[in-house]
Amino acid sequence: MTDDSARTGLGAELKALLVLCAPLALMELSHSGIAALNTAFAAPLGAVEQSGMGLGNVILFSVTVLGLGLVLGFDALFSQAFGAGEEDAAGHFAWQAAWTSLIASLPVMGVLVGIAQLLPHIGLDPGTADATARYVLARTPATIPFLISIAARGYLQARGDLRPILIGSVVSVVLNVPIARVLILGSEMLGFEGMGVAGAGWASTLAAVVMTLVMLIGIGRPPGEHRLQWSTIRRATRLGLPLSGQLFAEVGMFSLVTFLVGYFGPEALTGHHIALTLSSLTFQVTLAIGAAASVRVGRAVGRSDVPGTRRAGFAAIGMGLAFMGVSSGVFWAFPAPLAELLADEAGAIVAAVSLIQVAAAFQLADGVQAVAAGVLRGAGDTTPVFIANVIGHYGLGLPIGLALTYGLGMGPVGLWWGLSAGLAVVACALVWRFHRLSRKAIARS
Repeated sequence: MTDDSARTGLGAELKALLVLCAPLALMELSHSGIAALNTAFAAPLGAVEQSGMGLGNVILFSVTVLGLGLVLGFDALFSQAFGAGEEDAAGHFAWQAAWTSLIASLPVMGVLVGIAQLLPHIGLDPGTADATARYVLARTPATIPFLISIAARGYLQARGDLRPILIGSVVSVVLNVPIARVLILGSEMLGFEGMGVAGAGWASTLAAVVMTLVMLIGIGRPPGEHRLQWSTIRRATRLGLPLSGQLFAEVGMFSLVTFLVGYFGPEALTGHHIALTLSSLTFQVTLAIGAAASVRVGRAVGRSDVPGTRRAGFAAIGMGLAFMGVSSGVFWAFPAPLAELLADEAGAIVAAVSLIQVAAAFQLADGVQAVAAGVLRGAGDTTPVFIANVIGHYGLGLPIGLALTYGLGMGPVGLWWGLSAGLAVVACALVWRFHRLSRKAIARS
């Protein structure tokens, strides 16, 4: 394992971040890549089925983030323990993260099943509601392997053992391609008619299981106490609850926008789903940079290295800004070709193009806030991230979006400009918070 004390200078820090974030980006991209591939496979089914998949993805992530935040609360504990040379403590945290994943998955799955039953009764287009419910129910069993994979990723990335993450990501995507195509569209050779969007859900569930198994095999048996310890789980929960709130606030805003777009019809909702799918692909890279930054900052905090903490945090933020600058240019220059990759119907493509152009504008803010949130997670400073998201999205972004959409008649485009405004506020607030916090030694979580 590389000795962190030997890594000095910005160049070395950027290199360390790249080594960490490349496999993590592949893992994050595998999640979004599977969703994008399945969306493309479902294009022949029409706008209604595709809109159901898009709405289903938003519902799934909106609910799953409640458990996700609790598991992410262990990230700072992992990296700070390894930074201090306490490998047994890090192994103990790994066992407790696994217990937390199992415990949190049960209520999450119950909520998802309940939402699927309610969808036909909330005024959506009946076809969209039915497709969404079928997709959500097929994806619900993936909750357990997904949360366990997040716990495994946190431990592996802090340990510096990235090969299982890399292998699991590649294998899951490769397997998903033929399985998803058959489950969604069917196969004359196999005599299988296809399950539509439900097939996409089951393919994604299988991919989650495969990825998690590969990562667990790579971990082996961690050292430390493996029995459930409520004191450790409570310690991680103090960090994880604000993360759950932050993720719920952020994803909740996107979910609300998705539901509002749904009332503009299936084509508008499909266009929204396409733009969101493309945005998610680039966002996953900045999430990976943020996860790598969480490790680098946490390790620096663990060894009480103030200059190293600041260098790791700001290097990661700069890297995220640079990447999103490139993706923003691509979105602005090629909105129509990008939309045509995921849709066949002209109306859906037209709706997507206008939203992709707005997405080009908010890429920068979205990337910065994602990386800065990871930086603060490594520092164990999670509550300000939650507060910034609530104020930015609901105090500013939502009112602006509603005013543009309904006051000025801009439709879904107005809602997306509201998202952009909220993300910009969050990004500025988180960068300022880290600047203030990292000027002196940060206490371990």
